[in-house]
Amino acid sequence: MLHMLAAALLVAHIVTPAEDSAQARREALMNKLRTGGYTVMLRHARTDYSVQEPQGTVPAERSAQRNLSDEGIRDAALMGVVFRRYGISFGEIIASPMFRAVETAEMAAGKPKTTMALRVFPSTPEQAALVKTAPKPGTNRLLVTHHFVIETHVPGVKPGDVGESEAAVVGHAPDGTPQLIGIIKLNDWKALANPGSASSAGGSVNTTNASAHSAPPAAIPDTPVGKLARGYLSAFNTGDGKVMRAFIEATFIADPARPIEERMKSYAKIFDDFGVLHVVSVDSSSAASVTLGAQSKRGPVQVTIKSAETDAARLASVTFGFKQGHP
Repeated sequence: MLHMLAAALLVAHIVTPAEDSAQARREALMNKLRTGGYTVMLRHARTDYSVQEPQGTVPAERSAQRNLSDEGIRDAALMGVVFRRYGISFGEIIASPMFRAVETAEMAAGKPKTTMALRVFPSTPEQAALVKTAPKPGTNRLLVTHHFVIETHVPGVKPGDVGESEAAVVGHAPDGTPQLIGIIKLNDWKALANPGSASSAGGSVNTTNASAHSAPPAAIPDTPVGKLARGYLSAFNTGDGKVMRAFIEATFIADPARPIEERMKSYAKIFDDFGVLHVVSVDSSSAASVTLGAQSKRGPVQVTIKSAETDAARLASVTFGFKQGHP
């Protein structure tokens, strides 16, 4: 019996009564996740409600699905910044097959496995078993899904408690039953990526302004380098040096010839020169590089994003230039 209990403790974090009585938030919650043993049940990032497919369906065409909005792309990229900043790893990443869930997972943590079990409603035994599965030793699990799955399986979570771009973090009782540890709210992501900001002190994110500071994702290819480009532009368009620093540290291949301080000076100057970038075209695209046409406060510009030869999930360089015919 003692051996069985020790094995269970290695596999999943067993919730204590004291832990169950008070939810953790922000840094405290990230510190728990760093130790491993938890499941993050993430509702996909914010979406554009101009399209709404029937519940439970998975239309093959993107145009028939509700997809991530500009704000949602920014949110998902920021989630990745936060997870990397706090050294949080996921031994397993599983998503609903909807584009909005898969892309949230990819930008936040990595390529997921997909399953209809995270899409169906009412719940099925397969869905319940998936949620109750404990993480691998020393890691966490990430399930990117829909609100009804979270509300069905996490005790204490009511409809409306977990919005788009928000998550419930759960531990597991000895029988695998999820137990709520804490909720990551929308304005927590920016606070965690940018300690000391107004939102860290309890302020809220101004979603009206957030829309103006996000890059339209529609034209950017759904390739590994395209996803890096989305993350870069989302961080760039915040105009926030701390957010951009976190993205650079987590995503760029280290280059002794370009230390982080030099990169930050370049970012500050480029943002001052060009302001928020609005993507209007894809001028070229390959497996390792994408060149985007964008509108800036100084007129049309081209932004070329290249992934590293040794690691397609990391950035090697980003270069800016005016489009031909413009100063």
